[in-house]
Amino acid sequence: MSHPDHQEGAVTWRVHVLTSASELDEHADLWHSLWNRCEGVRTPYLSVEYVRTWVTHYGCEGRLHIIVVEDDQSIVGIMPLTTVRYGARPFALEVLETVGGESRNLIALVAPGADMLVARAVVSHLRGGVLSRRRLLRLTLIPSDHPFLAALVQALASVQGIQTSVRTVTVAPYVPLPALYEDFERSLGRRRRKYLGRLQRRRDRSHQVMRVHQAQADDVDDAMRGLFRLHEARWRAVGIRGLFRGERRRAFHLDLARVCDRLGWLDLSAMTIDGVVVSVHFVLVLDGVAYLMRSGRDTSFAEYGIGHLHELRSFRRWIAEGLREADLLRGSEPYKFYWTRNYRVYAECVALRGTVAGSLSLLGARAWIWLARFIAHRHPPREILAYLRTQHAMKRELSAMGVKLPR
Repeated sequence: MSHPDHQEGAVTWRVHVLTSASELDEHADLWHSLWNRCEGVRTPYLSVEYVRTWVTHYGCEGRLHIIVVEDDQSIVGIMPLTTVRYGARPFALEVLETVGGESRNLIALVAPGADMLVARAVVSHLRGGVLSRRRLLRLTLIPSDHPFLAALVQALASVQGIQTSVRTVTVAPYVPLPALYEDFERSLGRRRRKYLGRLQRRRDRSHQVMRVHQAQADDVDDAMRGLFRLHEARWRAVGIRGLFRGERRRAFHLDLARVCDRLGWLDLSAMTIDGVVVSVHFVLVLDGVAYLMRSGRDTSFAEYGIGHLHELRSFRRWIAEGLREADLLRGSEPYKFYWTRNYRVYAECVALRGTVAGSLSLLGARAWIWLARFIAHRHPPREILAYLRTQHAMKRELSAMGVKLPR
């Protein structure tokens, strides 16, 4: 679906919307051409390969709404969205959200210097009948200092009748990686170094053989299945259903690992003790950044701190390979702050049409989405209690560590 050309100064721009997997495939080469221009300001989530894998497992025909912006010469912006329906008819609320937006949501793939042009083109498209009182835009897990977020909010604010709200939703710790491993060790602090040393000596006294294996090609499937098993077992032990309880979620991550292995982005490592897999890390590496996507560990080996030792070995290897950052992604779990006190603040941006009591409409929309998501998950009472206990324990541990986070 395409829209008429628009003139902005000396630049003409137009918008196309991709609504099917076949249209996405037809635009793959053009997507790659923009991707190659965006080195350093892109994430794996914005690659055509990630979006295509998501569409294979989650996309339904008619739900895709991928906004493509062109100027006089080439594609300058791609904003992959999908329509999610919250609630049942006739009270359903349709929401445009980022395709597979799990963390570090940069909203769109944008050519250098084209932030404002792409933002205005997107908003022009949205106000042309896409947004309504029953259909809104919700973008979440966006780094709050991301330039395109500022450009988009500015463009939305210039349109009469569209209410926009931005709020903080969570944080995402990250570890800056120095050129020398010794500098990284010193950054951990004396107490942390002593703790890691004790873990290593305890493991050495056990006379068990610990190895870390990098999975590639034929090993990927087995390592990913090990990740699913360990992750599920860990959360089941505390009474919470894990991320990989559903077959579709497992199939998506397995396909994603295969695709990223072919692209050279996959860093999938399994730690074994006497040949038994006890920890698995699923990481994607792009443009000098390691994105720690998922992990799983065997809690029966907790006395050896296998999660800590596995991460330490990964940091050492990434520094040797010249990576500049390890992004621990969304969530304020205490283990992340044992490695760093640096974090990004993640924001949520919501926009809808409305004039009277617009702020109340935004508040009501957020409440409706939260309620619909809560009902859809069908949490048993025991799981809710387990989740509350886990959150309380996390807050207590963060407080003991002296970590203060934005509310």
